This record gives sequence, structure tokens and C-alpha cells, in this order.
Amino acid sequence: MEALDSQAQTRVFESAIGFFHAGNFLKARQLFEQAAKGPAREMAHSARVHARMCERRIGKHELSLGTADDLYYYAVTLINERRLQQAEQHLQRALAQIPRGDHLYYAIALCRGLSGDLEGAYAHMKRAIEFEPRNRTIARNDPDFAEIGQQPPLCELLYPERTR
Repeated sequence: MEALDSQAQTRVFESAIGFFHAGNFLKARQLFEQAAKGPAREMAHSARVHARMCERRIGKHELSLGTADDLYYYAVTLINERRLQQAEQHLQRALAQIPRGDHLYYAIALCRGLSGDLEGAYAHMKRAIEFEPRNRTIARNDPDFAEIGQQPPLCELLYPERTR
């Protein structure tokens, strides 16, 4: 990553403040850490302080993830950040609460596929489709599945008409 000049540091810091006030502490922390590397010492110090506040709030947030929905939505955030192992751990906890949660199997399939485990992605997507057949169409139109959905064995599951 390029070093920030003072104007870029200010823009990144202001963006981080926006995410902080919106409650998106993961994104805010990332931007604060970036702003902390800029040339303005006072702003860098403030960015480091804010990054630590984000850490504490993220820690508290993780502790309050009790419902399957809480776990699922947090896992989606982790998937978007490509923190796939952590996302799958939260999805597995949610699955323990909702064993037939098709959306949970779908999200685990995505985690597995994005991490390169196409067999695991296949197994979980198969379950998601068994519980809710619409998941096949959803995955076909999901940009996250665009590349991995074209590879075997997922392509046979998502596009069975191609193998006939």
C-alpha cells in the first residue's frame, strides 16, 4: 500500500469516523489503522485510539451474538471481508440452533468455495438446495458464486441441465 499524504490521511480518517458512527466497527478499524500510518502525527494518534475503541466494541459485539440471526449476519460481514474461517465458525454455531437453515448451508457453501474447498462447497450447497430449491437459482445469480459455480463439482449441481 502507498504511503498516505496528509490529504489522503484526512479523507481516510473522516471515512473511518463515518463507519464508526454507523456502528460498522470492522470497517472503521481497518480505515483507522490505515490513517494511523499517515504523516499528521495528531491524526495518526487519534486514529490509533479510535482503532482500539473499535477493537473493544468488536469484542463486545462478538460476545452478544446469541441468536442464529445474529450469528448469520455477522458471518456475512466476515465473508465480505474474506475472513472465511471465522465466518464458518459463526455459521456452524447458527446451524446448531437451526439445523434446517438453508441460508446457513448456502453461506457455508460460499465460505468453502471461496476458500478453495469445492467438495465441501458442493456438499453444503446440496443441502441448501434440498431444503430450499430456490437456492440453485439464487446461487446462479450470486456474483460471489460466479467463478466457483462454474467449476466441478458445483457446476453439475447448479447447472444440472448442462450434464444431461
